[in-house]
Amino acid sequence: MKLPSLQQLAAEAARVVRRFPFTLLCAVVLCGTGIYTNHLNYQQRQHLEWLFPLLSAAGLGLSGTLAVALTAERYYWRPALRWGALAAVLGLLAVWYAVAPTEPTSEWGARLALLLLGTHLTVAAGPYLSELRRQADTPGFWRYNETLFLRILTAGLYSGVLFAGCALALVAVENLFFVDIKPRVYADLFVVLGSVFNTWFFLAGVPHDFAALEQETSYPKGLKVFTQFVLLPLVVLYLGILYAYLGRILLLQALPQGWVSMLVLALAMAGIFALLLIHPIRHAAENTWIRTFGRWFYLALFPLLGLLAVAISTRIRAYGITEERYFVLVLAAWLFGIALYFLARRGQGIIWIPASLAVVALLAAGGPWGAFAVAQRSQLNQLREISMQYKLLKDGKLDGAGKRVPNLPKEARKRINSVFDFFADREDVEKLQPLFATKLVLPGSLQNKPRWLHTYHRTKQLHTISGLPEWNEYGADAIDNTHFSFTTEHLDAQPLGQGRCWLRTLDLSTYQRLKDVNQAEFTLREGTFQLVKTPQGQYLELRKQTDLNSWKPVLKMNMAAFCDSLIEYSGDSDFTSVPLTSAATYPAYSQ
Repeated sequence: MKLPSLQQLAAEAARVVRRFPFTLLCAVVLCGTGIYTNHLNYQQRQHLEWLFPLLSAAGLGLSGTLAVALTAERYYWRPALRWGALAAVLGLLAVWYAVAPTEPTSEWGARLALLLLGTHLTVAAGPYLSELRRQADTPGFWRYNETLFLRILTAGLYSGVLFAGCALALVAVENLFFVDIKPRVYADLFVVLGSVFNTWFFLAGVPHDFAALEQETSYPKGLKVFTQFVLLPLVVLYLGILYAYLGRILLLQALPQGWVSMLVLALAMAGIFALLLIHPIRHAAENTWIRTFGRWFYLALFPLLGLLAVAISTRIRAYGITEERYFVLVLAAWLFGIALYFLARRGQGIIWIPASLAVVALLAAGGPWGAFAVAQRSQLNQLREISMQYKLLKDGKLDGAGKRVPNLPKEARKRINSVFDFFADREDVEKLQPLFATKLVLPGSLQNKPRWLHTYHRTKQLHTISGLPEWNEYGADAIDNTHFSFTTEHLDAQPLGQGRCWLRTLDLSTYQRLKDVNQAEFTLREGTFQLVKTPQGQYLELRKQTDLNSWKPVLKMNMAAFCDSLIEYSGDSDFTSVPLTSAATYPAYSQ
């Protein structure tokens, strides 16, 4: 095996740049943004309003631009059409950047995951969309995706080994030559190798001669062994388990458990993936069992899909549709259609798997038919139905409902709490405004605060206005607490004047019963001190060093009384964060 020269490597790298310029640009953007944020502290990163929009847009751009470039190559698009399609993709990325929130909610995180899935499947299916009209599969589509799959694994292996090797080299330099290497250097190394190098290496192996992919070649023996003796036996094992569970359900006349939906979906995906892996050798004389297994596998799916439909419909009738239940329902419908299709086509037309799943993912990501709009309408209807059932509305509004119906059943309170949490977590509380006379607005003082504060305030506001008590996971009404935090910019002992100082790096949460715990040791102008937490953390004791192994107690304070004094000084308001500065005057504490 002849190793490539530096000139060959440079020529190959340049070829990748010419072939996929925008895909590499997205990788560079990811790399640059990652390195920049590595050099910022937590507070600074919280104020970067462009961080999530830019990172997510660049991530979508990787697969989106690659799909267009490969499809253009496969069908020899004219330059105007190719550049126009790339410009359209960049325009869509700009729209995403403009509408994406500063901090991703669970809704936006799921939407991004759907778009990433859809664009990656477009890379797999885009260059071979003409296969959708064929009566039989050609070798090219399978070999094209085999090459992409193996290249992804190879790129990940090379990137991982390079990072491990370089990181160990940095550790060696740091320990042998006493060089202070900051942790962010390792983070920068990970970002560079995981973004630019990994992408560049992967793109260098993407097929460019699509005609050569249509030539018959030998099937990888290792892949056949893995599929035949590892993957397929596991699929059969789980088929047996699920059918035994189905028999138990029929025998006991009981409803299926909700989590069985995930097991059925995982089994179906694993079985389809296994059949795709061995698709090219299904017609060989010695592999007639593959065709037999494929036919019976799709037939065996129908009773399990029925079990899944019963499980998810039971949850939907009781609690309405959420995004997760929407995905399960849509995937079940997709699997039903795929099973019918392959039974009718006798296993032909495998391109319909990634192509149809890409369409499903992209459609579910947005629009009135999408997962998020459907879930919002369902949860809003749930709230209306409960409110009407228990006569919580007055003039169509929920304001003061808790006073009108003080003895609301626990199950109803739990469901209402779930709906309130649903909309508060997604920052879509305004969707509930028609049910409230009081304006549901976020105070201006919280606009630039972290998103969890927004969620907390919106949830509390809904319960306060409606008068309906909160419900926690332990099945009891939530306790109305006020939370405080006290912070300082300094990490060490910060003098406050008059012989006092503030320590930030204390952790008093650990419950200790048997012994004192040394919390901190620090040196001031007055001497060396030690701060000790007594058993159960009720007291903090300040000790001063008198000689090498001797410490003299100088102050003992009750932590509850001290915290109460800080809260009294700072004022009583929800989730108050109080910055402590050396110039401030704090309530004195006496033993």
